[in-house]
Amino acid sequence: MGAQPVMIQRLPSASRQAAQLPIFILLAAMRWASWVVGAKVAVADLAIAEVVSGRFLFAAALLWAMVLLSRQPVRLGQAKRPLLMGMLDPGLVSLLIVWALQHTSAVNASVFWALMPLIMPIAGRLVLKEAINPMVVAGALLAVTGAVMLVAVNQAAGEGNLFGDLLAVSGVLCAVASSLLARRVAQQQGRAMVTTAWQMTMALMVGGVALMVLEQPGETVERVGQGPLLLMLYLGMFATAGPFFLFNFAMRHLPVGRISLFASLVGPLSVPMAALFLGETIQGLEIAAIAVVMLGVFLPTLIGPERLALFRRPIRSRPRGG
Repeated sequence: MGAQPVMIQRLPSASRQAAQLPIFILLAAMRWASWVVGAKVAVADLAIAEVVSGRFLFAAALLWAMVLLSRQPVRLGQAKRPLLMGMLDPGLVSLLIVWALQHTSAVNASVFWALMPLIMPIAGRLVLKEAINPMVVAGALLAVTGAVMLVAVNQAAGEGNLFGDLLAVSGVLCAVASSLLARRVAQQQGRAMVTTAWQMTMALMVGGVALMVLEQPGETVERVGQGPLLLMLYLGMFATAGPFFLFNFAMRHLPVGRISLFASLVGPLSVPMAALFLGETIQGLEIAAIAVVMLGVFLPTLIGPERLALFRRPIRSRPRGG
């Protein structure tokens, strides 16, 4: 009898939390979109390694400060897989994407993330044995169709580059592998804040190695002005630490196939940002492609398991006679 009121109090909270997860991932997608545009601005004044390492420095500092303030337990034995996650994404992913941004448009680099929802349900089934939701697959196909439309429009306008696009695709594949690891870590370890802090620490190490190899540290520090420094502060704390924490938090409650759908939003969300801050053009076909992507992302929410079950019910035949 004493435990029953506790159960009643917890259920609504858990239900509200589950309902808010798509909102959390949408916020993460918005911040990731701003990172792509911000990185495009940053590479005009800074080297690739500068942008990558500076971003992770601020992100790791913020996350470890939050871990210390919240007094969350940190176990070195549980750091191996989060560190591997960080090496893949955002470590190698950032190097590949920032490199790609030097050769292709910000929109092209963003929309290739729409490949993730097409790959992730299959990868989740093969690696994690997760069930494939038909609505997620349908939504992924719509999202990829919209992404292909966006890329075609941008290439026709002369804003795309094959080498840059290949670099972006390579980054997406690294992100897929990291997402599979993130799902397993979230299920077995939890503590998204600690996981993300380890992840950013390894990403910082990857960026530091790239900085030492590609750029002289002394020259790098001297060339960083106040404007680029403030931009890196934003990219690290708000466009990196925040969305990766939200992503790792959601990974404990939603399958990778569903979460990866929201990666498709990075491209559409970056279009108005790229137009506003980079002067890239927006065409009517781009707006149509964005609508297709948005429909694909929210299709599993619009047609949930309850509505899908209605189509699976067998039609009962009427009894013969009276």
